Amino acid sequence: MKPREWLPSANTVIVYFFPFTDEIRESNRKVMSWPSNEWLHGRIDGHEFMREFSLFLNSRLNDEGYKSLVSGLDSRFKSTGFTSNWSERHAAYICGLGTFGLSKGIIMEKGTAGRFGSIVTELRLKPDIKKYNSIYEYCINCGVCAENCPAEAISTEKGKDHKRCSDFLDIVKEKHKPYYGCGKCQVGVPCENRNPKD
Repeated sequence: MKPREWLPSANTVIVYFFPFTDEIRESNRKVMSWPSNEWLHGRIDGHEFMREFSLFLNSRLNDEGYKSLVSGLDSRFKSTGFTSNWSERHAAYICGLGTFGLSKGIIMEKGTAGRFGSIVTELRLKPDIKKYNSIYEYCINCGVCAENCPAEAISTEKGKDHKRCSDFLDIVKEKHKPYYGCGKCQVGVPCENRNPKD
């Protein structure tokens, strides 16, 4: 769905990114065959933090008289298989935060390892200027994310196999429920905590 399908009076999409801490990223670099506990908690508890932060920011915008909503928390949000009707990563790309990498994560000035949130609002803000021209511009196609992937779901020739990645995440979730994740494509890579093109 487009922003004005979520909110007919929308003027702005606000996207924000919270990078994972050094400790979380370092822990996930230690054993490349399995996600660290710190990473699993950072991902799932980080999601809960993003939920609460998004609701707080949304509430503040509404209190200031600007209708707004968090698309990913709206009752109309739908996610099936590998698609959804709102993507934080795609919104981040369109809003100028960064470009996609081989692993399909977004590479920003602060890297790729972290959590996104977004709000659609009628508040009118001056748009950020995109510092890129193409969808994969910040990716140096080094292939380190493919080498790191325990599921062998990424290749420099074919990109990312989302099904293979998802199958591995299912195994992690079965062992650590409700925690799951991996993030090996986001650590020990040139884009972990910076834009490798800078």
